[in-house]
Amino acid sequence: MAQATPILASPRRRGSFNARSSVPLLWLSACAAVWEPINEKAPAIHWPDAPDAVSDVNVFVGTGGPGYRVGSSTPAATTPFGLVKLGPDSALDWGGIGAQHCSGYFYDDTHIDGFSHLHLHGTGVPDYGNILVMPLLASDGAADGSGLDATMRGPDQWRTGFSHDNEAAAVGYYAVTLDNGVLAELTASPRAGFHRYTFPAGEPGMLVFDLEHVLGGGGSEGEVTVDAGAGTLSGSMLSSGSFTDGYGGFRVYFYAVVEGGFTEWGSWAEGADVGAWVIPNGQTADLRVGVSLVSLAGAEANLEAEDVGDFEAQVDAAQALWRTPLSQFELLDATTEERVLFYTSAYHLLQMPTNQTDLDGNYIGFDRAAHNTADTDQDGTGTGDFYSDMSLWDTYRTANPAYILFYPDYARDFAQSLVTMSLQGTALPRWPAASGESGCMLGNPADIVLAETAIKGITGWDEDAGFESAVALALGELTGTPDDPPSPADLERYGYLPSDLYGASVAWTQEVAWADNAIANWAGHRGDLDTAAHFAWRSRFWRNQWDPTERFFHGRRSDGTFDEMPGEFAWAEEYVEGDAWQYLWLAAQPAELAEVMGGEEAARTRLTEFFAGAKAEGLIVGPAAYYWHGNEPDLHAAFLFTMWGDPDGTLLWQRWIEDERYANAPDGLAGNDDAGTLGAWYMFSALGFYPLSGTDLYIIAVPRYAAARFAVEGGWFTVAREGDGGHIVGVELNGVPVTRPYLHHAELTANGSLVVHLE
Repeated sequence: MAQATPILASPRRRGSFNARSSVPLLWLSACAAVWEPINEKAPAIHWPDAPDAVSDVNVFVGTGGPGYRVGSSTPAATTPFGLVKLGPDSALDWGGIGAQHCSGYFYDDTHIDGFSHLHLHGTGVPDYGNILVMPLLASDGAADGSGLDATMRGPDQWRTGFSHDNEAAAVGYYAVTLDNGVLAELTASPRAGFHRYTFPAGEPGMLVFDLEHVLGGGGSEGEVTVDAGAGTLSGSMLSSGSFTDGYGGFRVYFYAVVEGGFTEWGSWAEGADVGAWVIPNGQTADLRVGVSLVSLAGAEANLEAEDVGDFEAQVDAAQALWRTPLSQFELLDATTEERVLFYTSAYHLLQMPTNQTDLDGNYIGFDRAAHNTADTDQDGTGTGDFYSDMSLWDTYRTANPAYILFYPDYARDFAQSLVTMSLQGTALPRWPAASGESGCMLGNPADIVLAETAIKGITGWDEDAGFESAVALALGELTGTPDDPPSPADLERYGYLPSDLYGASVAWTQEVAWADNAIANWAGHRGDLDTAAHFAWRSRFWRNQWDPTERFFHGRRSDGTFDEMPGEFAWAEEYVEGDAWQYLWLAAQPAELAEVMGGEEAARTRLTEFFAGAKAEGLIVGPAAYYWHGNEPDLHAAFLFTMWGDPDGTLLWQRWIEDERYANAPDGLAGNDDAGTLGAWYMFSALGFYPLSGTDLYIIAVPRYAAARFAVEGGWFTVAREGDGGHIVGVELNGVPVTRPYLHHAELTANGSLVVHLE
């Protein structure tokens, strides 16, 4: 078995950190020019009236996909970052595979179990699906049409077929005619769902409320109150799904109004199985449902405040909420397909995190107590809502940088929410879901998100508390960390996490190193040179698992010897959701990665082999052996070519990924969208620059469009492409030649332009 001499260097002497350059640590050894200067001015661009971006979204993209390519998107009616995502939970006639229903809906299904109010977007684990409503015919229940009898209590009994021929959806709207003839139409506000059910002529209808239904789990402690005189139903349930079961679940409250009332009703409570049914007056039933994670009073108040009138007005209101964030982008000379893919990617990005706050500012914190945002904004601003449902291991790579650049006000709230969670729950989370930490995945991704938010100049959140929490988590000084992460003391003792002491040793070492690089950059940004030096040292520990004989990173024991190299395509124990090829690129210092691999030319050769292998492999159902766009660790790989002096290589493979791993179809994503992670990747690539998470830098790439622009404070930033060849001959920023391969964040946040010249 191969052995190697440890590369363990002691931390720099305290106070000796080189602070002469403001360039983040990642780039101290990677600032070589890659283009010759050019002197052409940016072209004048005529921008025609922009089409309505809302109409360019296809909400069915990513709702299907075979095997590991399932996108886990939902066509639910929702609003940006809204709590309520009201949509169908589908199934086959016998049920379905849980991994295909993480968001409740799978495009290949033939039946619908009902329409629930809460959903996740793009995750690989099922949860939510709360407050399920199913429209039936009164004759589907008791033989005399008098309601739901005991044999019909649950989706297995009332599941109803449907066809995509009778289904339609758009931003803020979903509709389907079920095989029983019932037309279901849905829309939403941030905290309420609005249903309209039209029953077949001459057929009395029935609405069933299921308070046990939870995706990937179950509900308990449900309670429901029916007030026939007022035409209302109200209650709550304790929801425990695959994410939220670990901390005991969270409570969901609802307050529902059936317009026109109902003539008959009933309820049941048998253990955890709790529900109710009503027979509405008339052939059309309008149902309005307020939702809260805080209280029943909150659910009622949310509904009252967000109900704008009739159903059509509610659809218009939902679409208006989407129009503002989507119209922050304009594309010039984009094809219909390109418009759909870009704006659908932006739509997916804006699904999560989830706003957990009632309109009065109340929310349930990670200490399970009720709080108000005016009291818990630690910097005293008294503004900003509390958000959860953060798939941080995925989103720190693309989605969080997108929030920071395109939606900084939301990024501010997300950062404050993470800090608030740490103050209420003793540690920064990895995957917060509802009002607790799920413990899913690995690393310290919240450190990266907070560091990047601070480095890129987002203020108005408690950065001091966030910095203290991030450093304490990285040094192991907190209790209550999720799932007992590896010991930082062992990490510093060995310079890596030994495979005989820890599972996923390579994945953990690399992920923590990336987070440590972000902390080092953050500490330098704050002027804390001792902390910067310490974490700069730790951020290079990934080097110590490089096996020069095998030319891969793989497991190394505490005595310094390497384990036997697993198959290079094996999902071996030292990795997480990936193989040796996919973990070949996850280093926080790309210039040093090239050095370890034998220099930039050798690194480019290896990277070309990686992508050529992916192209030959094609789009498969299972995990890819080489580049795998359906999972996160290698998402940045195509942009390494530019970092290693070959921007044409980046252009070749970014276009290949855009063309081969995205499509305007239900199976149009390469895997779980993971809360907008794949959507944000497409947006950055198509706009022509890519974020290096944990820094203030973006790698320059080539815009997909003749020109595009996005809103910045006081105007627009424009990206443009001159020429159609595959060779980059020059780049201009605001008319000035650029010879470095990156841009700083501040260069993208003011009125300006980036022009890439091709031949």
